[in-house]
Amino acid sequence: MSTEAHDWLEHLRDVRRLSDATIRSYRRDLAAWGAFLSEHGLTENEAGQGEARSFMARMSSRHMAPATVNRRLSALKGYYEWRRRRIPGGQNPFSGSRTVKKGRKLPGYLTHDEIELFLEYTGEDFAGLRDRALFELLYSTGCRVGEICSLDVSDVMRRQVRVRGKGNKERLVFVGSKASEALDAYLPLRLEHVADDIDSRRALILDLRGNRLTTRGVYYLIRRYAALTGMAKNVTPHTFRHSFATHVLDEGADIRVVQEMLGHASISTTQIYTHTGIERIKQVYRLSHPHAKRTVNAGGQNG
Repeated sequence: MSTEAHDWLEHLRDVRRLSDATIRSYRRDLAAWGAFLSEHGLTENEAGQGEARSFMARMSSRHMAPATVNRRLSALKGYYEWRRRRIPGGQNPFSGSRTVKKGRKLPGYLTHDEIELFLEYTGEDFAGLRDRALFELLYSTGCRVGEICSLDVSDVMRRQVRVRGKGNKERLVFVGSKASEALDAYLPLRLEHVADDIDSRRALILDLRGNRLTTRGVYYLIRRYAALTGMAKNVTPHTFRHSFATHVLDEGADIRVVQEMLGHASISTTQIYTHTGIERIKQVYRLSHPHAKRTVNAGGQNG
């Protein structure tokens, strides 16, 4: 990886304050582009739009997910724009490249009963109370898993939590009564298990060693509980976020309020959750309305 690429990543981390996960993704994107250029005996300065198109075509031929292709394109466009401002006469080979269209898949979510089933399997020891607090927070706040893992004890206020989202933007989210009760039960045991280092003493959710629980640890816990419950669904931390958004919108919450609660920059991201409710309405209509099952007779018309 070039010196400029390292400098750009440091700029994103130190100035733009992008998350560690985003920096890692961009680092992989730059590495993939660098490997492609090496195959063709080219440097970053020598690459043109032809190489950019070939690189995009290779990703498509390998059936990469549209979201991954678009993120990679965004990263490389941003990198070359940054280079262009620093290096006189520099060009952006990706300036003419377009994003890949992607179908919007309805997000998977858990029903109220499935959420309760998850919680039924938590125990009364430290691990069980920690897991209940974790699951209740994920569902009650709709936060991303990284946001939950980065919470400190000082971020928890009365029925509210201070969350640091994408771009290090802060927002306040509400905590429901069940999540508050779960936290009240967990926090005394947390004090007994916390490790003796600065980050652990700050961290809200701990692992069994008393250190801050990682996102990977949360994925592991949810997979284990999904197996215990026998759920056939693919349950991830994001499933709890989808469930939160789906349920509050189904109960009539204003979509712009939900946008704020989820920390979405664009309302179009939030609107995907309204589709789930629409599909349910359609199903109820088909099952309930006398004319919903009516078929068109030969030569007839539906009016």
